[in-house]
Amino acid sequence: ACHSFDDLINIYREDLVITQSFVDCLAICCAVHIAVRLESDPLWIYLVGPPSSGKSTICDLLSSDEHHTRALSKFTGLVSGSRQGQHLIPLLQNKCVIVKDGTLLLESTPQQLANVYGELRDIFDGSLEARYRNGVSASFSNISFGMIIGITERIYGMNMSALGERFLHCRLETDRENEIKRNNSAITSLLEGIKLNVAEGNDDGDARSFPKQRSVTAGFLNHLHSRLSNESIQLPKYKPEDIILIQALADVIACSRASVPRQRNEDIAYTSRPEASTRVAKQLTRLAVCLCYVYGVHGFTDTIRANLRKVALDTSFSKQHDLIKVVALSANGLNKSSVAVMAEMNIDTCTRRIEDMVSLGIFNKEKEAQRLGRGRRVHVVTCPQWIENSFRIAYNAAKSTNVENNVSPFKRINPLPQPKGQPKFTKKNSNS
Repeated sequence: ACHSFDDLINIYREDLVITQSFVDCLAICCAVHIAVRLESDPLWIYLVGPPSSGKSTICDLLSSDEHHTRALSKFTGLVSGSRQGQHLIPLLQNKCVIVKDGTLLLESTPQQLANVYGELRDIFDGSLEARYRNGVSASFSNISFGMIIGITERIYGMNMSALGERFLHCRLETDRENEIKRNNSAITSLLEGIKLNVAEGNDDGDARSFPKQRSVTAGFLNHLHSRLSNESIQLPKYKPEDIILIQALADVIACSRASVPRQRNEDIAYTSRPEASTRVAKQLTRLAVCLCYVYGVHGFTDTIRANLRKVALDTSFSKQHDLIKVVALSANGLNKSSVAVMAEMNIDTCTRRIEDMVSLGIFNKEKEAQRLGRGRRVHVVTCPQWIENSFRIAYNAAKSTNVENNVSPFKRINPLPQPKGQPKFTKKNSNS
């Protein structure tokens, strides 16, 4: 049996072209797989990538641990309203549900999607009650299971934040260089070693399923589940900065997927605010604990922190996130034209998005600032201090004095104190 993640990856390299993104996604998915053993909110994640990027390969390999996994070829809901149907929930208890192709779910009608995600929201909290007009009913409590759903970028066209999003995201990136390398490997293996299929007497099994890698993956996952079941929980060592990091990442996610309700005439329907980041903070913390098991370490490491950042920024992936990032990482705010250029939006779209962000409290109301050199004052767009701090921590960007001193981004209503008076501009030496 394999007891080391590094050994697992080395065995993968024998037959697969492995990228760093693949390694990171596999580690994160392994952590989600074993998280069902721990109490608190479950970990559900979308494994996002373009077609043929390797999502199905990761899902198939993780499904090899049949004792702890429930693999589904498609997913259309948790309960059945038919008298002859069977409820899915009892089959999922204490398992990791893996859906290889979740894109089919997005083909459902809006009403079907609302029903499915309504069931998921209920069961996320541990219980579900359903009653149908034909007399069929379903009642479940104390239910917990993990979820990994392979899906394409179409998922970004669906925003569930207003109803309370439960899924984190993990993007499986690919580039042209690795695509060519993978294609060359596939072409060469076919030209030099193509075999008969199983029906024609090939006893080695279907090479497309990577039988050796599946066997080793099952052993590794079973080892991790056994440790969690049979040993005392290994509490990770951490620093105060790690708590600040998780809070900052949770705030970035909450701001990035907040939405403004608009009426048909495009007026803002009512004042809303980003979701409270508590649920996301708990999910990221759980993920960190499970990553310690996957990597075989006793506390937060740079690799674990990088993976937490990856999941947070992948979950935040949107044009809205790009817009907030541009403003939050600016030195003293930006005018609308600069924001539009840097966020790669046209000025009309950018203006409307800024209006939305002001309504949500993510941007401050525009204020006047002195233009560098001569000229009239211009209106600039800025973020509250806690949002600026959170984005700078998330991107490990050049930090303001407050962030360098590890001032927590927790406070939202009372932002960190701002220097009084007009900002002072100094001319930097061109050689500095």
